[in-house]
Amino acid sequence: MGRHMRAFLLAASLMALAAVTLGCASSGSGTPSPGVGAPGGSTPIAPGYTPASDGTAQVVGYLQRSDLEGGFWAVYGSPETSSGTGTPTVLAVLLPGSVDEAGIAALEGTYVRASGRISTGASSRMAGPEVLVDGIAVVQEP
Repeated sequence: MGRHMRAFLLAASLMALAAVTLGCASSGSGTPSPGVGAPGGSTPIAPGYTPASDGTAQVVGYLQRSDLEGGFWAVYGSPETSSGTGTPTVLAVLLPGSVDEAGIAALEGTYVRASGRISTGASSRMAGPEVLVDGIAVVQEP
């Protein structure tokens, strides 16, 4: 990866982190606790993917199952792309971690905030970064 691409990705990550941090600080909700949560927070949170230096990440957006590449759960940046119209914008692929696939599936079609560990293993899915889900909850749409 070239120097310019790394600089761009770092800048984009920092901007996303600032946006999510401001949203979390104003809602007082922070990172979701482990497991599947009920709707939380009354302050809307903007969609985005925010990796942290400790190997974890938070992703906010519309949860939908994709049939591509053998099928996977993904968080999309807008409801139009998650429903199959328009160009898909996958923010992250969700993999079962502490939360099993049934827990993720229970929230299909909703606006969620998921947190977990960034997957560093090899994968055949090339839709976006992969997160091993430790917590997921419905949040208010922006």
